[in-house]
Amino acid sequence: MSASSSSLPPVTPQADGAPPPISPTKEIPVFEFTKRKRWADLLVTELNDNIILVLSEACQVWYCGSAVTELLGWRDDELVDGDFVDLMNADDRAHFRAAFAESVRARTEMLAYVRLQCKHEFYVASNYTSAPREVLFELRGRPHYLPDGGAFQCYFAMAQPHPSRNTAMLNTFLELKMENERLEQRVAQLRAQSQALDGQGDGFFTTSESFGAADPARAGFDLGPGSMGPDADDDGPRKKAKRLAAEQHVCVTCGRTDSPEWRKGPMGPKTLCNACGLRWAKKARRTGDAEGEGDSAAQAGGSNIIF
Repeated sequence: MSASSSSLPPVTPQADGAPPPISPTKEIPVFEFTKRKRWADLLVTELNDNIILVLSEACQVWYCGSAVTELLGWRDDELVDGDFVDLMNADDRAHFRAAFAESVRARTEMLAYVRLQCKHEFYVASNYTSAPREVLFELRGRPHYLPDGGAFQCYFAMAQPHPSRNTAMLNTFLELKMENERLEQRVAQLRAQSQALDGQGDGFFTTSESFGAADPARAGFDLGPGSMGPDADDDGPRKKAKRLAAEQHVCVTCGRTDSPEWRKGPMGPKTLCNACGLRWAKKARRTGDAEGEGDSAAQAGGSNIIF
């Protein structure tokens, strides 16, 4: 027997007709989402916040997800077969190429931050030229090789805006919480200052009262109602205005509650608004004139009667 055959592990004899032993395999968990038809395509399509990329060894775009239209304005067919580096800021290209080459060579995961250009959005640069607006992206990728350690196949990458929407919402929440804490501290400080000022004012008035009571020269000084002058008891213009504002009138003819002047009506004073009061006074005047003319005519007719 040769040496190669002697190095093989011994074979356990099996019973007649018995199948060979099956090595245990790890069961893959099954989720409800994976039970759908074309669940992989649905997963790739529904990723709106991440751009899925398949790159070649020379950074040529072989596949681009549809999320690039929403995030950058480009169509996926406009980027396919083009150089992915051309979409970046000029200052980020050299660093990305070095990190990409190292990831392909060492077969490790790559993490890079690059600025990608938008298609339809521009801004005025420092040299007064129009330049496309750029968005900072976090790009993660890993090269794909054949399982047996063969040649390079492709490079899978995924780019998402940095910070992401969830991170931006969390940062906004933390900033608002910090601002709320600062405002609460400021309110507490102002409340303490207000209480201190109120305490000082109370002490001042107490001292003034005790000073006036202890002075014998002021013991007989009477601050009666008439001591402040003849107009002290009269209401000021502000009180009169408030009193007039408190009085509510309703026109019995049209129902108005606001009028520059309230006039006398058949039901008494201030029962008609300005317009209705003028009309009623004019009508009453005409009625009075007609009655006066009738009386004078009767008197004239009576004077002509000869007894």
